[in-house]
Amino acid sequence: MKKACLLFVTVMLCCLEMMAQGDSLWIFSGKVIDARTRKAMPFVSVTDRQIGTVTNEHGEFTLKLKYEPRTVTFSYVGYKTRRLSADECKALMAEGKAVQMQASSIVLSDIVVRSNDARDIVLKAIYNIDRNYPREASLMKGFYRETVQKRQRFISVAEGVVDMYKSAYNKHNWRDGVAILKGRRLLSQKPSDTLSVKLQGGPVLPIQLDLVKERDILLNAEELDLYDLSFATPKTKGDRPQYVIELKPRVVTDYALYRGHLYIDQETLAFTKIDLTLDMTDVEKVTRMILRKKPLGLRFTPRELTLSIDYKTDGGVTRINYIRNVIRFRCDWKRRVFKSNFTIVSEMVVTDRKEGEGIRPIRTRDSFNRSDNFYDKVIYFNDPYFWGSENIIEPTEDLLEGIDKIKRKLMKR
Repeated sequence: MKKACLLFVTVMLCCLEMMAQGDSLWIFSGKVIDARTRKAMPFVSVTDRQIGTVTNEHGEFTLKLKYEPRTVTFSYVGYKTRRLSADECKALMAEGKAVQMQASSIVLSDIVVRSNDARDIVLKAIYNIDRNYPREASLMKGFYRETVQKRQRFISVAEGVVDMYKSAYNKHNWRDGVAILKGRRLLSQKPSDTLSVKLQGGPVLPIQLDLVKERDILLNAEELDLYDLSFATPKTKGDRPQYVIELKPRVVTDYALYRGHLYIDQETLAFTKIDLTLDMTDVEKVTRMILRKKPLGLRFTPRELTLSIDYKTDGGVTRINYIRNVIRFRCDWKRRVFKSNFTIVSEMVVTDRKEGEGIRPIRTRDSFNRSDNFYDKVIYFNDPYFWGSENIIEPTEDLLEGIDKIKRKLMKR
């Protein structure tokens, strides 16, 4: 039986501001909250249709456009889509108010159930991939960030703007690739730190972990036979009802399987969101899948690996929009008492795209190699205006505080 997972993630261990027209930009900054609970909503899609971003873990966002949009759209699974005119955006910022989103609810009678077999729904969705996803090459611009924390302390931050070339979804084109346009990094380690942690191939996440296109990983009949599939509570996404299919390991294999949910548009049968967690039952299997290299004498214990992929539908075509990967693990040296917990978070949001004639693959000499470390490819940063007009994922307060601490330490050195 073939292995169900590519080298999923590789870890290496070694010894509300005001609306402004400045720079000809239309800027909308704010926060998204649940209208009932008043809690911040992370990872909400914010877009004028083509150009966009997502909210950070605290629900905060900034959208930069070179024109005044007709509407700004906010969408999230299980919530009613919110559309605001440019004037409404200005009013919210002037009043210092958050964007409120209301939860939506659907009942089973709202859904036309085509089959009592959840597996059958997933197989039909796989069959419809070529129809539902781009049938021509696309060049997407994206913002990528990866952070490494030791316990609660940020020890590494790297982020950048990238170009991503993807061929049509009905083609398996090995010319799909990523090029770094601009990037920056910070690293801070204490003298007592005996480990540095690096993520391998981070910016190629939308290429190698776009599960709808890379169907050998999960979305094929052979791999689905390894899982129990069942219907979970249906939800809406973009005001459209979704099948929610829960998957759990059904058999024992020589590699770790997943648990999670597949969201499938009830009408088009397009995959719109995929949430997966690697099953941690067998630690040795998980370690083989995610660890590339470690020093002799180091014990590596994986604790969590989650993957979330969000797709956005526009004009009848569903495209990748946001991807987030989290790895948690513990390291300790033999015959030593202390243990260190690490967390790596990598995420990328598509901020713009071009399709059609004239789209060319990224040149080999400019392409980011899947075995490379993003941190090694970008420069140290200390420029508050580094991003300019680029759309990014707003840093959270704790990340900003972590960056400031790293800068202060580096200045003292």
